[in-house]
Amino acid sequence: MRLNWSAIERAYDEDPVRHGLNAQAAGLDCPADVFEQLFHDHHGDGAFAADLKSVDWSRVMWTQEDFTGVRLRQVAAPRGYQYAIDEARARTMLYGLLDERPEVVASWREAGTWVRAPVLVDGGVLSNLYRYELLVGFTRVGDLLGLLDRGDIREMATHRVWVGRVKAG
Repeated sequence: MRLNWSAIERAYDEDPVRHGLNAQAAGLDCPADVFEQLFHDHHGDGAFAADLKSVDWSRVMWTQEDFTGVRLRQVAAPRGYQYAIDEARARTMLYGLLDERPEVVASWREAGTWVRAPVLVDGGVLSNLYRYELLVGFTRVGDLLGLLDRGDIREMATHRVWVGRVKAG
């Protein structure tokens, strides 16, 4: 059975755990971290929903993978969200990382990467020709690109991302 964005929206509950359980009952198979970032945090975001309205989320499987900085430079972003990446990149390139949250500062200093993995999908999910498209984490990726541009992070260092792909069969 097809599971579109609207069906997941109808399963909404203020509590992300209950929202996730409702969506799971409707047919969604998704890690809790992806669910919260993608579906719960973007509940009621009409522009975001419009970009993803044709996806059958019941056919998407999720894996967590390591991408190098080189590979992350090649990830596409929806046109309407590219400004967030560009803004974060320019700011970080000029001034360094400005986020002052202790967990964020510690993660970049100690691990050389973000706290929470951004969410990407391959082109098959959105029926486009992009290899990967970023759905969530525009500022995180922009900050990383700025740190790469400054030489603060090695290009070949790896960073965790969630990747959604259409299930085989």
